[in-house]
Amino acid sequence: MGTFGADVDADHDDDLPEDPPQDRAFKLADAFILIDGQELLVCTDGAMRGYASVEKYLRGLFDRANLDPGVSMFELQPASNQEKRQTLEREGVKDITIKGTMYAATQELDGQDPAGFTEYFRRFRKKCQDYLAEEIEDEQEREVLAGHWGDINVTTTITPTGGTRAVPVVLTSLDEAGLDMVEEIPDDSEVVITTRAGNTIRTGDVVLKKKVRLRRKEQQNDLDAFEVWEELKIFHRELRQRGAWQR
Repeated sequence: MGTFGADVDADHDDDLPEDPPQDRAFKLADAFILIDGQELLVCTDGAMRGYASVEKYLRGLFDRANLDPGVSMFELQPASNQEKRQTLEREGVKDITIKGTMYAATQELDGQDPAGFTEYFRRFRKKCQDYLAEEIEDEQEREVLAGHWGDINVTTTITPTGGTRAVPVVLTSLDEAGLDMVEEIPDDSEVVITTRAGNTIRTGDVVLKKKVRLRRKEQQNDLDAFEVWEELKIFHRELRQRGAWQR
């Protein structure tokens, strides 16, 4: 991991990555899962991003354990607010606004094939990063810029020319994209959809999720497990009260 100098007198401080101690590894992510019957409530942090990351991790874990394919076969599907989804399906999409910072593009895995909207949007932001970086010729200034990608927002609006009078296939394409985006948007971004009837649907309105702030343990890159489980239980109760939990 990178370090920064404390009380360094030199004009320039070389930031060199440090290896973890022997037989140790840097912790980059956390995931906690509350299981109730066939339903899961997931809390993720760091490099883990929602249920899709947990599914990918578990698949890798089952593969390394050499479990029988019949035993390890599974798929996680996002629980949806059916009322909001039906509103989107019934009224159609007028426009889609996608918001996010450039920081997530630095987390992209090299060589990964685009898979769905999430990866395409990250690659789009990465191209924006590359364009801005090319405008800076000084190497040190470019490094400073790289440390501030989180300060740069990218906002993209998709809307058909002619509005509701656009070619039907264009409107259909936008409708299908809207339904995909609200379920696939990365956690560091937001999608705002305006329906053709004028209603607004945001990220989280369709997929049932909630952002929480959690403290880390002192001098550790670990979340307090008791606080995590308390938040999971609170949201679990909220979902049951709203009738959004099947059991």
